[in-house]
Amino acid sequence: MKLQKVYFIIGVLFTMILLTKTFFQIATHSVSFTELLMWGALSYLSFAAGYIYPHFKEKDERANLIKQKGMQYTLYFVLIYCVMIMFSMQFSTVALSAVEIMRILVSLTIITTFSSWVILSKKY
Repeated sequence: MKLQKVYFIIGVLFTMILLTKTFFQIATHSVSFTELLMWGALSYLSFAAGYIYPHFKEKDERANLIKQKGMQYTLYFVLIYCVMIMFSMQFSTVALSAVEIMRILVSLTIITTFSSWVILSKKY
């Protein structure tokens, strides 16, 4: 229970950083969506980790099943993300640097992994 509170506090801190960065980037007219997505993903990671901590605390078959299936679903989604980014770069829909692409992929991977774990922990 104590670790859940720590995750919640860290999530609140990341959310405060996200809101502060958003405010100042809007105020200075230099909004970087990839950076904001990264801070949002870290905030989501903290809250989701706090939620699924009791499910993963015991090292039982259920926790291993949730982790395994969640990572399997994440793999498929990351492949879809990569194909979508590849096609959007190929057809010049968006122009992103390599750093921005990596930030987007890491953020989407974090969000997808923890979302699948939260959904599967409710299901199983």
